[in-house]
Amino acid sequence: MRRWRSLCLFFALLLPTAPLYAGSPGPYVLAFIDISASPLNDGQALTAALRNAPTVPGREPCFLCDESDQVEMLYLYRLPPGLSVDTLRLAVNGDKTARNRMQQKLATFEDKDGYKIDGLLIYEHKPGNVSLYAMPATPGKALHKVSKPVKRYLSPSSLDKLMEDAAAEIPRDI
Repeated sequence: MRRWRSLCLFFALLLPTAPLYAGSPGPYVLAFIDISASPLNDGQALTAALRNAPTVPGREPCFLCDESDQVEMLYLYRLPPGLSVDTLRLAVNGDKTARNRMQQKLATFEDKDGYKIDGLLIYEHKPGNVSLYAMPATPGKALHKVSKPVKRYLSPSSLDKLMEDAAAEIPRDI
């Protein structure tokens, strides 16, 4: 009987912490767009090369590489309908109406296989600096920015690190 009470007490104390161990939300489903002006619009090509690479020197584990299980789906060449580069530029410059409009498009998107997007990674390369903005697919949620100064171009390992840091700011359901 004493053992039974101890066991019940143990579970009663452990039960409130059960949601803490519920698991992770799984791999990311992300969309990517480069809003940089020419000739600095190198983001899509860099991201495609990174996505196809098995690994990246100096980066273990690689967040976006082909062998990675952290990103299940990356919409790189095909974006959800209604996203506009000009409106996204307004959003990263602080226009909340533009941000909410783009987030609404992301929130309602579902592809033919049933995938919904966790968020959009917006790449912006300006002279001397590359910024990556994380836009959650939830209207009203703030954008998160991560940046890296560059002399000319971003290395694959630096892009992978920026992508991982930006994606970590996108809230996801478990």
